Amino acid sequence: MENKKIDKIISFQQFSISDNGGGSRILRRLTENNISELLFFSVITQKNYKKHILNNKEIIYGLFPIKRKWMRWFIRDINSFLKLSFFYFYNSWIINRIAFKKDFNILHIVDQGKYSNVLLKKAIKNKIQIWVSFHDHFLSNASYKLVSQDLWKNANKRMVISKQLGVEYCNLFGEKPFIIVTDGIKSNEIFKPKTAIISKDIQIYFAGLLHLDYYPLFETFCNTLDYIIKEKKCTIKLILRGTQKLDFLSKSLVEIEYKEFTLDSDVLIKEMNDSDILYLPMKYSNEYFYKYSFSTKMIGYLGASGNIFYHGPKDSAAAIFLQENGCAVVCDSLDPKEINDYFNEVVKDFRYSENAKEVSANKFSLREMQSRFWS
Repeated sequence: MENKKIDKIISFQQFSISDNGGGSRILRRLTENNISELLFFSVITQKNYKKHILNNKEIIYGLFPIKRKWMRWFIRDINSFLKLSFFYFYNSWIINRIAFKKDFNILHIVDQGKYSNVLLKKAIKNKIQIWVSFHDHFLSNASYKLVSQDLWKNANKRMVISKQLGVEYCNLFGEKPFIIVTDGIKSNEIFKPKTAIISKDIQIYFAGLLHLDYYPLFETFCNTLDYIIKEKKCTIKLILRGTQKLDFLSKSLVEIEYKEFTLDSDVLIKEMNDSDILYLPMKYSNEYFYKYSFSTKMIGYLGASGNIFYHGPKDSAAAIFLQENGCAVVCDSLDPKEINDYFNEVVKDFRYSENAKEVSANKFSLREMQSRFWS
């Protein structure tokens, strides 16, 4: 019997595979236990690829000129301009030289920035299969319309994070087949929902960085928690995993526990599962982000035993999905009184968690997501 040929794949993206971000997590999860020869090629702004190779599985190339932490904001702006204009062709030449010294028959690209299509022309010429992942709309991820269009039209396989994004790109760039591929959840990461009403001791969990655009949501939410603590004479603990210290929480009545970012899935799953409420904010500031993107946190939250408290615009892709499937309490208010009403619902009704378990198993199985990615 003839042995099946092992694919040799380069995954090209503009972030490191070990970063604290949704794109990094998705790639780590999708490529677990793969049988192909896989090399990550990551283009970033601050490190030199010659000095950073992770587990012999990742090449990191720092775009020239290298951005240094000591640079003041105006120098950083000039530095970024030079990367995207004056030194664009130089960096593109270096990236091509590094990539095509490797032996591979599949090129996977994550569309996220001006450099996303720099390997495309030579890959087409060499008859290499091209797979492209579209995690965000180009107007929300520092990409360019012509770059995304180029990738959409020339890809052999298009993987989108949500149905909304796939439909939007078909309208913009032409009808092409696409499949939905995002983070997935394992069967042993789906837990029984809580059943008792939460009253005195409430634990809330949030994982990930908290960007400035999320501050109004988070601050208003925490002010509401202060009111609830006074009104109900209860204790509320908020666990922030991977979030920076937040000055506006220094006088909060909420017990805050900051934990450092970790890649250990077992630790994250246990923390989520031990919590009563999973907080899922979605910023209002960029409609192209919230209307077309899913949060990777949401997938993990679906399997946890507690309820999801979604906080943000109701017309986001995530909110529409959660409401259609009855998986979360969806709050779109910045009014503490209204937030309190939604909060009363999330601590009492665990039908949301029951629905989330069914949805996580049927629609976000990691095995199915991996199958779609590798097929």
